[in-house]
Amino acid sequence: MARARAVDRRLYLLLEITARRLHRHADARLRSEAGVTAAQSAVLFLLMRRGERRMGAISETLALGAPAVSGLVARMEAIGLVTRSQDAADKRGAIVTLTEAGRELAIKADQTLREINGELAERLGEEDADRLHDLLGRLNTDEPG
Repeated sequence: MARARAVDRRLYLLLEITARRLHRHADARLRSEAGVTAAQSAVLFLLMRRGERRMGAISETLALGAPAVSGLVARMEAIGLVTRSQDAADKRGAIVTLTEAGRELAIKADQTLREINGELAERLGEEDADRLHDLLGRLNTDEPG
């Protein structure tokens, strides 16, 4: 049987469905095991690994719109995971900093995601997991199309 050409495989749709399913699964696990959402964990990891960040930098790194980041950070600030302060260099901007409570939950979330990554790697096998990692990394380096 001939292999379907890439345009016939509907790669985008398959990636989209897979991403949504993985996100729902990870979000449910993160909520139950670490007490944070997948979106919150992304912000926590960014701040834990790279230190305080401007709102715009969070938006750019996580590929989220400014309103989404603003709401997300506001909710995280309300529960004590981060703090916001005015950017001394640009009075219009805000700097987001991880709190100790945020750091503790980031560590828990990191463990949960390590387990999920291990499960995915086991399901795919080491060679396919490495290849998928490389392929997804390549897709994320440039704008689609």
